Amino acid sequence: MEVTATPLAHQQINRLRGPDKRAFDQFKQGLQSEGCRHLGYRMTGNIVERLCVKHLPRSLRVIVAFESPSAATVLLVGPHDDDPNIDVYTALYALAGLDDVPAAPRTKPPCCTAQAPLPPTVDQATVDRLVDGARQMRGVQSRRVGRRRRS
Repeated sequence: MEVTATPLAHQQINRLRGPDKRAFDQFKQGLQSEGCRHLGYRMTGNIVERLCVKHLPRSLRVIVAFESPSAATVLLVGPHDDDPNIDVYTALYALAGLDDVPAAPRTKPPCCTAQAPLPPTVDQATVDRLVDGARQMRGVQSRRVGRRRRS
Protein backbone atom coordinates (compact mmCIF):
# COMPACT_ATOMS: atom_id res chain seq x y z
CA MET A 1 0.00 0.00 0.00
CA GLU A 2 1.21 3.49 -0.85
CA VAL A 3 1.08 5.78 2.19
CA THR A 4 1.42 9.56 1.89
CA ALA A 5 0.77 12.36 4.36
CA THR A 6 -0.65 15.86 4.22
CA PRO A 7 1.77 18.75 4.84
CA LEU A 8 0.24 19.20 8.29
CA ALA A 9 0.63 15.48 9.10
CA HIS A 10 4.28 15.67 7.98
CA GLN A 11 4.79 18.55 10.40
CA GLN A 12 3.08 16.62 13.20
CA ILE A 13 5.07 13.44 12.47
CA ASN A 14 8.34 15.38 12.47
CA ARG A 15 7.55 16.64 15.99
CA LEU A 16 7.13 13.11 17.39
CA ARG A 17 9.92 11.88 19.64
CA GLY A 18 10.88 8.70 21.47
CA PRO A 19 8.07 6.19 22.03
CA ASP A 20 5.57 8.26 20.02
CA LYS A 21 7.88 8.31 16.98
CA ARG A 22 8.51 4.56 17.26
CA ALA A 23 4.77 3.89 17.60
CA PHE A 24 4.04 5.97 14.50
CA ASP A 25 6.78 4.22 12.49
CA GLN A 26 5.32 0.82 13.49
CA PHE A 27 1.85 2.07 12.58
CA LYS A 28 3.05 3.15 9.13
CA GLN A 29 4.68 -0.22 8.49
CA GLY A 30 1.48 -1.96 9.55
CA LEU A 31 -0.63 0.26 7.31
CA GLN A 32 1.66 -0.40 4.35
CA SER A 33 1.51 -4.16 4.83
CA GLU A 34 -2.04 -4.70 6.16
CA GLY A 35 -4.00 -1.77 4.73
CA CYS A 36 -7.31 -0.97 6.39
CA ARG A 37 -7.11 -4.06 8.63
CA HIS A 38 -4.42 -2.21 10.58
CA LEU A 39 -6.76 0.65 11.49
CA GLY A 40 -9.15 0.65 14.41
CA TYR A 41 -12.42 2.19 13.30
CA ARG A 42 -14.21 4.57 10.97
CA MET A 43 -15.41 7.95 12.15
CA THR A 44 -19.13 8.66 12.19
CA GLY A 45 -20.81 11.83 11.03
CA ASN A 46 -21.22 13.82 7.86
CA ILE A 47 -18.04 14.06 5.73
CA VAL A 48 -15.84 12.17 8.22
CA GLU A 49 -17.69 8.83 7.99
CA ARG A 50 -15.21 7.53 5.42
CA LEU A 51 -12.09 8.33 7.48
CA CYS A 52 -10.36 5.73 9.66
CA VAL A 53 -8.56 6.11 12.97
CA LYS A 54 -5.80 4.23 14.74
CA HIS A 55 -5.13 4.67 18.46
CA LEU A 56 -1.43 4.75 19.30
CA PRO A 57 -0.01 4.71 22.85
CA ARG A 58 -1.27 7.25 25.33
CA SER A 59 -3.74 9.58 23.62
CA LEU A 60 -2.04 9.74 20.20
CA ARG A 61 -4.35 9.23 17.20
CA VAL A 62 -3.72 8.88 13.47
CA ILE A 63 -6.52 9.78 11.03
CA VAL A 64 -6.35 8.27 7.54
CA ALA A 65 -8.25 8.68 4.27
CA PHE A 66 -8.14 5.98 1.59
CA GLU A 67 -8.13 7.31 -1.94
CA SER A 68 -8.24 3.75 -3.26
CA PRO A 69 -7.79 0.26 -1.82
CA SER A 70 -4.03 0.65 -2.39
CA ALA A 71 -3.46 4.33 -1.48
CA ALA A 72 -3.84 5.96 1.94
CA THR A 73 -3.22 9.52 3.09
CA VAL A 74 -2.39 10.29 6.70
CA LEU A 75 -4.42 13.43 7.39
CA LEU A 76 -3.55 14.16 11.00
CA VAL A 77 -1.42 12.81 13.83
CA GLY A 78 -2.00 14.17 17.31
CA PRO A 79 -3.42 13.75 20.77
CA HIS A 80 -7.06 13.25 21.63
CA ASP A 81 -7.29 15.92 24.31
CA ASP A 82 -9.86 18.00 26.16
CA ASP A 83 -8.00 21.12 25.03
CA PRO A 84 -9.52 21.99 21.62
CA ASN A 85 -6.33 23.82 20.65
CA ILE A 86 -4.41 20.53 20.45
CA ASP A 87 -7.19 17.93 20.04
CA VAL A 88 -6.78 15.96 16.81
CA TYR A 89 -10.54 15.54 16.34
CA THR A 90 -11.16 19.29 16.68
CA ALA A 91 -8.52 19.80 13.98
CA LEU A 92 -10.19 17.17 11.80
CA TYR A 93 -13.59 18.85 12.04
CA ALA A 94 -11.95 22.15 11.11
CA LEU A 95 -10.28 20.51 8.08
CA ALA A 96 -13.62 19.04 7.05
CA GLY A 97 -15.27 22.45 7.34
CA LEU A 98 -17.54 21.34 10.19
CA ASP A 99 -18.21 24.05 12.76
CA ASP A 100 -19.30 21.66 15.48
CA VAL A 101 -18.47 18.16 16.60
CA PRO A 102 -21.18 15.84 15.21
CA ALA A 103 -23.91 15.47 17.84
CA ALA A 104 -24.97 11.94 16.89
CA PRO A 105 -23.59 9.11 19.01
CA ARG A 106 -20.30 7.76 17.70
CA THR A 107 -20.57 4.07 16.95
CA LYS A 108 -16.97 3.52 15.75
CA PRO A 109 -17.64 0.88 13.08
CA PRO A 110 -14.58 -1.06 11.88
CA CYS A 111 -12.56 0.46 9.07
CA CYS A 112 -12.87 -2.83 7.19
CA THR A 113 -13.76 -6.42 8.04
CA ALA A 114 -13.21 -9.93 6.70
CA GLN A 115 -16.64 -9.64 5.04
CA ALA A 116 -15.90 -6.17 3.66
CA PRO A 117 -12.10 -6.22 3.20
CA LEU A 118 -11.81 -3.00 1.18
CA PRO A 119 -11.39 0.34 2.94
CA PRO A 120 -14.01 3.06 2.69
CA THR A 121 -12.64 5.28 -0.05
CA VAL A 122 -12.91 9.04 -0.16
CA ASP A 123 -13.55 10.80 -3.45
CA GLN A 124 -10.69 12.86 -4.85
CA ALA A 125 -12.50 16.18 -4.35
CA THR A 126 -12.88 15.48 -0.61
CA VAL A 127 -9.25 14.38 -0.29
CA ASP A 128 -8.14 17.53 -2.12
CA ARG A 129 -10.28 19.70 0.17
CA LEU A 130 -8.85 18.01 3.29
CA VAL A 131 -5.26 18.31 2.00
CA ASP A 132 -5.80 21.98 1.11
CA GLY A 133 -7.23 22.57 4.58
CA ALA A 134 -4.20 20.83 6.09
CA ARG A 135 -1.89 23.10 4.09
CA GLN A 136 -3.69 26.17 5.39
CA MET A 137 -3.69 24.84 8.95
CA ARG A 138 0.02 24.02 8.69
CA GLY A 139 0.73 27.62 7.72
CA VAL A 140 -1.25 28.93 10.69
CA GLN A 141 0.48 26.51 13.08
CA SER A 142 3.93 27.36 11.64
CA ARG A 143 3.29 31.07 12.24
CA ARG A 144 2.17 30.32 15.84
CA VAL A 145 5.30 28.26 16.52
CA GLY A 146 7.48 30.98 15.00
CA ARG A 147 5.91 33.60 17.23
CA ARG A 148 6.42 31.41 20.32
CA ARG A 149 10.10 30.91 19.47
CA ARG A 150 10.63 34.66 19.16
CA SER A 151 8.97 35.38 22.51
